Amino acid sequence: MADAARRLLRDVFGFADFLPGQEEVIEAILAGRDALAVMPTGSGKSLLYQLPAAAGPGLVVVASPLIALMRDQLRAMADKDVPAVALHSAQDDAEAIAALDVVATGRARLLYAAPERLAQEATQDLLRKNRIKLFAVDEAHCVSHWGHDFRPDYRGLGDIATRLGAPVLAVTATAGPRTRADIKRSLFAREPDVFIRSFARPNLALSFRRKRAGLRQILRFIGQGRESGIVYCNSRRKADALAAGLAASGLDALPYHAGLDAYTRDAHQDAFFARRGVVMVATIAFGMGVDKPDVRFVIHADLPTSIEGYYQEIGRAGRDGAPARALALFDPRELATRWRTPQIDPENEEAAGDYARRQAMARLCVTPRCRFQTLLAEFGEESAPCGRCDHCRGGPLAWPRRAGALALQLRGTAASRLAYLSGEEIDEPSAPTVPQEAVFEPAAPPAIALTVSQARLLRALQAERGKIAKRRRLAPRRIASDATLAALAAARPHRIDDPIFHDVEEASAFLCVIEKANAEG
Repeated sequence: MADAARRLLRDVFGFADFLPGQEEVIEAILAGRDALAVMPTGSGKSLLYQLPAAAGPGLVVVASPLIALMRDQLRAMADKDVPAVALHSAQDDAEAIAALDVVATGRARLLYAAPERLAQEATQDLLRKNRIKLFAVDEAHCVSHWGHDFRPDYRGLGDIATRLGAPVLAVTATAGPRTRADIKRSLFAREPDVFIRSFARPNLALSFRRKRAGLRQILRFIGQGRESGIVYCNSRRKADALAAGLAASGLDALPYHAGLDAYTRDAHQDAFFARRGVVMVATIAFGMGVDKPDVRFVIHADLPTSIEGYYQEIGRAGRDGAPARALALFDPRELATRWRTPQIDPENEEAAGDYARRQAMARLCVTPRCRFQTLLAEFGEESAPCGRCDHCRGGPLAWPRRAGALALQLRGTAASRLAYLSGEEIDEPSAPTVPQEAVFEPAAPPAIALTVSQARLLRALQAERGKIAKRRRLAPRRIASDATLAALAAARPHRIDDPIFHDVEEASAFLCVIEKANAEG
């Protein structure tokens, strides 16, 4: 079996050897076992179901959420003379009928289908009449509320697999322990073989910076070299504006998002793959299936919503194995919203998963540890410091950066904690950059109803704030807002490690006032 697989790998796919992790998964599949493969971007996951399809006989069915990726893989299979068709919502009736006819007559070895098409009874009836040798679920993290791209249509794929009666393969590039457990529970009727490759990327250097002057920061990071790269934004408008700004600065920059017409999107994507030094400024619409080997950098002008999405997007850099780098810009005010303890129903898995993903991304922004070590820990993988990230580089000079990250972390949790105590909302940032003097400070809250003793303590705290402000020659609100002091008066924290203070001096001063008030009753 192994020799036959290697012959197919060489004769059909043109590869001299398997990439690390591929062979053992394919062996399990060809032996008829269920398998869950968690393999990083660029590790050749599509071969895991394409090679069994080429081996024949029988049909391999692949559930995929991405029409563009289906089209790319159909072209690749045509080049290798492996009969493959697709079923998805972008087809007209004639295309869909032609694809169904190829399946019905047994001429197809590989069928790519959108989950909503597989959910149709007519499609399932047709497939049950064929010999289905493998049911593969691509982007399997979409089945989980804990994954970064949950799709309701994916929740029914486990039942469909059971009805088809074929071995199941689930593949994904981004799945932490919770997501993996959900995939196993949702897609498999029996215990699968689980294959997990390391998420480490030895050629990738990570950096994080507070947003200050977005365009200048991005230009400085890109540098003078004519390198290909991707800049991710969270809105179409920002992608257009940033692409224009980079182009005006002399870069070959192009926008890409769902608001552009299909002709423009295709032209910009073709230019990105064909020309050296193109910078694609895109929303996440420019995503799956981006397989350009010489992407030298990925920049997040806005923070991703999840650590899985972040990992997947930075994985598009350095796929040729050469050094590559990634920069993420973040607004401290946004981090405060991500730390906020959510008021959600504990039974609402989707909301809980969304909060957990946002909080994990916030932790990565302000960790004082190695960035990659922290990132890998979110996927359940232990590692040594990477030696390449902004916290690892520079020897002793890196410690001020680490100390600054820790200060941001404490201030972020402080703002979130105090907002929770006072029942206030933390405003999402509206401006694209944050001035240098910006600090974590909750938005103006409704007044807290204080008891007589708490009001007396609030006045004492305000007096102490005035002393600190005078000593530092700062406005009192730069030390702490009235909302912060009111929350302190209500909560009366008693531990120095309680993360609601900006620094040790302020903590000591305010705690002395609180302790004195407690002693006086």
